Amino acid sequence: MKDAETQVLSPYRWVIVAVSMLAGFIGSYAQFQLPPLAYKLMPALDISASEFAALMGGPLTGSLFICLISGTLADRYGVKNVVTVGLILSVIGCTFRYATTSFWPFFFLTVLAGIASGLLVTNLAKLFGAWFPQQQMGTVMGLFMTSPMLAGFVGTATTALFPSEKSAFIFSGAACFVILIVWLLLARNKPEGAPDLPVLPITRYLREAARSRAIWLAGICAFLVMGAMMTFTSFLPNVLQDFRGISPVQAGFYGSLATLGGVFGSFLGPVVCSRIGYMKPYLIFVSLLGAASAIWSWQLPVGPAIVIALMAAGFLMSAILPLLLSLPMLVREIGPVYAGSAGGIITTLQVFGGIVVPTFIITPLAGLNATLLFGLAAVCYGLILIPALFLPELGARALAAEAKAPVTASTV
Repeated sequence: MKDAETQVLSPYRWVIVAVSMLAGFIGSYAQFQLPPLAYKLMPALDISASEFAALMGGPLTGSLFICLISGTLADRYGVKNVVTVGLILSVIGCTFRYATTSFWPFFFLTVLAGIASGLLVTNLAKLFGAWFPQQQMGTVMGLFMTSPMLAGFVGTATTALFPSEKSAFIFSGAACFVILIVWLLLARNKPEGAPDLPVLPITRYLREAARSRAIWLAGICAFLVMGAMMTFTSFLPNVLQDFRGISPVQAGFYGSLATLGGVFGSFLGPVVCSRIGYMKPYLIFVSLLGAASAIWSWQLPVGPAIVIALMAAGFLMSAILPLLLSLPMLVREIGPVYAGSAGGIITTLQVFGGIVVPTFIITPLAGLNATLLFGLAAVCYGLILIPALFLPELGARALAAEAKAPVTASTV
């Protein structure tokens, strides 16, 4: 037992976190290079505003088709190999966007640019679960989630500084290539000396993961989280500009505050949950607070009040997802053997929610009515409490009690 614990708590685990954050950074960075270049790309590619929005959603669209199979492949061949293939494809996608002159080639390369991040997020629970104890899974998952959010800020803030869109895209490709090399040199599937997992038929991994009720409940929660978040963050700058009558620059600044709050929420949310010790009450309470913040935050007067409110809304709406992504390693019937496939189910539903909810449910119902738009986003986030009620209790105290139970039984 002591040897196993020493392996799990190897100091090298922080190298794994760092290299994973790098791999998770590049997809969001490449994606958020696009908004500052919209005024150049739209006429250059001869595309409409809706087609540009589709480009922004390209990484999500690609992830929808690869999450499930990538988790199963990682269960069979290892996370490192799967993500390596994704990074190679992302180098191509990031770099050669400059050479396209029409929508579909650019869209295809944008999908490739984000594919490594999608493959990695799907398998984070499997990768981190090999290096960290169960009680730290939510915290380390939250730490990772700060990377793609910060990437969005960096991409938006720095892309306009490049002399041309060609140089900006080549830079992202070069950065992705460097990350690929670092990943190849430093990434490890598990600590040295840890036992190898059994090699099973590929269909077995997915079948066993799909039998878990907890995984499907977590996936439904992730579906609702992503649907609400994408609706709120995507439309916030435009709504603030129209509703508050402020300039596009101001609207962009205030709109980015929700993303900034999300950086802190991703990391601190799991920390708070760990301190509380119970996950289900935390999920329910945060879903209700997040729903309330989606309704009232954007309606406050411009100034300090709306700054605090929008950051709080972003904090609350980002404080649940890291916990959901950590579930495969916490659920007893999944564990390290099936965690990749289980993560694929959760991530597929998450991405599906980010595409379907804002595009085909909320926007058609709300139209240009901002109050109804964000009201429906709030309802979507509040609905998380329903599947959360039926999840098993996987908080730190519950896991600690479960770990002690066999010891007590053996001494009787």
